[in-house]
Amino acid sequence: LLAGQELPAEESYDGYLQLENGVGMVRLLHEELKKELALRKGDGRSRKITIATGVLVAPILKAEADTIRKKYPGVEIQILPIENHFFGRRITVAGLLTGQDLRNQLTGQTLGEALLLTEHMMKSGERIFLDDMTVEELSRALQVPVIIVESDGKALLEAILGEI
Repeated sequence: LLAGQELPAEESYDGYLQLENGVGMVRLLHEELKKELALRKGDGRSRKITIATGVLVAPILKAEADTIRKKYPGVEIQILPIENHFFGRRITVAGLLTGQDLRNQLTGQTLGEALLLTEHMMKSGERIFLDDMTVEELSRALQVPVIIVESDGKALLEAILGEI
C-alpha cells in the first residue's frame, strides 16, 4: 500500500500466516467481501453510514464501497480517513487510531445512521481505544451509534447494510 502498487494475488499470502502483523489483511478483506457480495442479489434498501479508518487503507475502502454500491445503490458509504495526531501523522494504520483523534476529526461531520470502526482500534477484548476513551464516550460525543466491526468481509458488509 505504501508503495502504491497493486495488491499481490491471494496465492501470494500462503494462507495468510502473518495476519496478526497486518500482512494480507487488505487482500483477505477484499476476497471475503467479493465472495459475500457474490452470494447476494442486492436490493433497494436506503442507508447512510460512515466508516472512519486510517489514512493508509482509506482509498482501498473507498474502492470497496463503490463495489458495494453497485449492488446496493441506495446505500451511501462515506469513508473518512483519520490522521493520527496522538502517535504522529506518519502512523497511518487504523489499528493505532485513538478515540480522541476520532472525536476531534469527526465532530461536526454528518455521519449518517452509524459510524463503523474496525475492532483493531480497540484494546484486545475491550471496547476501549488506546487512549482509554470508551466506545460509548465516543458515541455520546459524536451523537451517533458507533458500531465496532469484526475484521472480516461478511461482518463489514452486514454492518454496512444494517444487518447487525
